[in-house]
Amino acid sequence: MALSKVGISRTAKIRTVATLGLGATVLMASCGSGSDAPAVKKTSVAPATSASPSADPEQQAREQVLTAYRGMWAEQVKVYGSGSFKGSQLEKYAADKALAKVRAAAFYYQSNDLVVKGKPKLEDNPKVTLSLSGALKSAVIVDCVDSTNFVPENRKTGKKSELDSTSRRKVQTSKAQYGSGRWVITDATIDKGSTC
Repeated sequence: MALSKVGISRTAKIRTVATLGLGATVLMASCGSGSDAPAVKKTSVAPATSASPSADPEQQAREQVLTAYRGMWAEQVKVYGSGSFKGSQLEKYAADKALAKVRAAAFYYQSNDLVVKGKPKLEDNPKVTLSLSGALKSAVIVDCVDSTNFVPENRKTGKKSELDSTSRRKVQTSKAQYGSGRWVITDATIDKGSTC
């Protein structure tokens, strides 16, 4: 009998302390700022943004690889369209051969007074093959890139460049590696003889 009374008493104390603690937190949050609404928002957001330990590592890696791939393309479009690397974040998404190829193409366009207008169309869901075992994590992305509306033109006259192929849909294979806490595209090759 004495043990059950202690148990009830302890439970009641814990509930009381928890209720008072929650009340004090809300009271301090509302007193800490000039407005009640922002304080309540600040205290209610934190628990919802906690990391999800059950997330699939392969799915996370795939999404990060595609973020780097699409980021590289978005930066390429900016660089080729403006004729300048000023303000570019290309190095955030591309390294090694991929970065060198973009720089070489940009130099070619600048030297020939060309800019590339429009945007390429990428697949919504390109094929991504991951290699996550071992020290070196890597990935290969195979995509169908449609550059029909991504054509070089003369910067001054706006005259479109003559294209060497009627089909502007080509298979691109890109390689990615994980290092320094992020994925970057390390190489990208368009198969000029392919169509997709």
